[in-house]
Amino acid sequence: MKKFDELMSVWSEIENITAEEAKQKLNDSNVQFIDVRDKESFSKGTIGNAIHMDRGLLEFYLAEGSPLENDIFKNNPDKEFVVFCGVGGQGTLATKTMKDMGVKNVKNISGGMAEWEKIKD
Repeated sequence: MKKFDELMSVWSEIENITAEEAKQKLNDSNVQFIDVRDKESFSKGTIGNAIHMDRGLLEFYLAEGSPLENDIFKNNPDKEFVVFCGVGGQGTLATKTMKDMGVKNVKNISGGMAEWEKIKD
């Protein structure tokens, strides 16, 4: 069985940004925030214009021809996607998945919402 540290080693294979760097992108129309936390957490508050994409269904949202395919990826190939979760783990894995599935410009907020809460004001 893979160890947690091995699983999270994909962190070095993706682009990570700080919450402060993410904050600077809030009003950029070419940036779409993606919240991969569960629906309940999303409903309690998110970042800016974030859309909810449950981590467990992410591959289905991305796969061409999937019944859950989300057109935001296909119709916006040049858009920048900023992914986040609660503390960073799911966001890291989601960002890696998106990159592996062909999303060109995708970044993860290091520390997720926990870091965002520290700087949001």
